[in-house]
Amino acid sequence: MNAALLPATTYSKLASGITAAIMLVSGATPSAAAGDDLAPGEIIRRTQETYAAMASYSDEGEIVATMDGTTNTTAFTIRLARTNFYRVEWEQDSKTSYSTDSARAQAVWSSGAYHFLDMGDGPQNKVSREVALAEAADLSGGAAATIPRMFFNMQWGDPGNPPGDSPWSANRQTDEKVGGVDCYVLTGELPGQTKTLWIGKQDFLIRRLRTVTSAEAMRAMAAKWDPEIISDLHSFTSTETHTRIAVNKRFLRSDFVP
Repeated sequence: MNAALLPATTYSKLASGITAAIMLVSGATPSAAAGDDLAPGEIIRRTQETYAAMASYSDEGEIVATMDGTTNTTAFTIRLARTNFYRVEWEQDSKTSYSTDSARAQAVWSSGAYHFLDMGDGPQNKVSREVALAEAADLSGGAAATIPRMFFNMQWGDPGNPPGDSPWSANRQTDEKVGGVDCYVLTGELPGQTKTLWIGKQDFLIRRLRTVTSAEAMRAMAAKWDPEIISDLHSFTSTETHTRIAVNKRFLRSDFVP
């Protein structure tokens, strides 16, 4: 059975769940890298401080998830502002060697009071920002997770752990460019997963996030959905890229309603 027959939200659940901890580093150790001597933990700390100091943030980008000959592409836009304004919109395409399928545009948003999630069939009211963004994270392949959680300093993983806690440590690699921007490159390992994060050297903004999940880890996760497809699953790769980033731009309340 081909991986294209996985449940419709499988790719997005994997992408958002796998990438959720990437910004949170504890016990990070430095490794050789060109340019300067900042350790991974210091890079992450400065990144968190940068997002915490922003009045607003916006960008657009793309998430490309591939597994077993199927590619899911999610185009997204993000708008965030203090204290409780946000809008994330996304649209997904799934491509195989046989066909291309497009899903209706979806969105999660708040114009400062109520919280809404539209999965393509009309807005649903959610009880809180945390609930709205958590549900949207699954649906959006992670677009509603990475930057919004950093911007709003939301909890990651176990609610009992404060922001910044993580069971994995990162290593710094050779600097690279993303869209012409010089970036720090950090990698980290969890069981069955390799994570890579690109952070701008001049502005400490996240430019790219990649997670590679091994075939063994994929099969363990897929066992809960359909044991018959386990033997057909191979590795899974999700790459999230952020472009056209704008910081501290002035928005109107209407800018946060799709």
